[in-house]
Amino acid sequence: MIQLSDVQLFIRVSELGSISAAGRVLGLSPAAASAALKRLEKRVDSQLFERSTRSLRLTQAGEIFLVYCQQSRQALDEGLSALRQGREQLSGDIHLGVPSDLGRGCLDRLLEPFRQRHPQLRLVMHLSDGLIDLYRNPIDLVLRYGLSEDSGLVGRKLCDNRRVLVASPAYLARHGHPERFEALTGRNCICFYRNGELFDRWRLYWQDQQREITVSGDRAADDGALVRQWALAGHGIAYKSRLDVQADLDAGRLVDLFPDALYESTPLYVAYPSRRYQPARIKALLGHLEAGFG
Repeated sequence: MIQLSDVQLFIRVSELGSISAAGRVLGLSPAAASAALKRLEKRVDSQLFERSTRSLRLTQAGEIFLVYCQQSRQALDEGLSALRQGREQLSGDIHLGVPSDLGRGCLDRLLEPFRQRHPQLRLVMHLSDGLIDLYRNPIDLVLRYGLSEDSGLVGRKLCDNRRVLVASPAYLARHGHPERFEALTGRNCICFYRNGELFDRWRLYWQDQQREITVSGDRAADDGALVRQWALAGHGIAYKSRLDVQADLDAGRLVDLFPDALYESTPLYVAYPSRRYQPARIKALLGHLEAGFG
């Protein structure tokens, strides 16, 4: 029979990338942790990790087994929570992966009423503009602009959203307002950068025609909040999600360069792994997000 403590150790090792570190978290010596992991591998008749003197990584069998272990742990946690707290009281942690600018802006404001209604809940925000792997990280829900069909996630569309070309009034006062989209090739444009890819191909629809240009500039970042900050400071032109900059547009801190254009569509989704068991707290937050963005 597989021991639950061995499964817990296996999950921790996969998260921390170290047997000794996982053992410390669980109160085990390095020798005891190593023995427990070997015992589990013997029980499942599979090698779960590739080990070397400097690295530790999951095997293919380990990656498959990890998904089911995480689902089992979640179901057990929910059962224990129901016994302790009762089914009507929402408690525990919700880990939410969010693009940096969205998390610091409108989403934080939207979540405040939810926090106040459920004081026993703790929302843990993971701000990142990278693609978070929900199967390898302890994330319950992730908000993304667009959702790949091959992501393996269940996605719910929260709202339509488009990108918008923006610059600060100070920048436009110094350099003038571009009259045409193609004129941006001669301007300092602030680009987003992710996973080795520079997003310097900008598109929009103008007079029923799609226009596309390659832009350049003296700065780029893999953090959307920093891109917005540079635009606010007057360093150049940025192509941002309207959700991220709507408050700046309303307050006059940023200007929509081409208000008559139809910008690229980037609908906002909330996504999560396909699971048989979904905690009540996750269902409650999903409902709040759909109502808030709907």
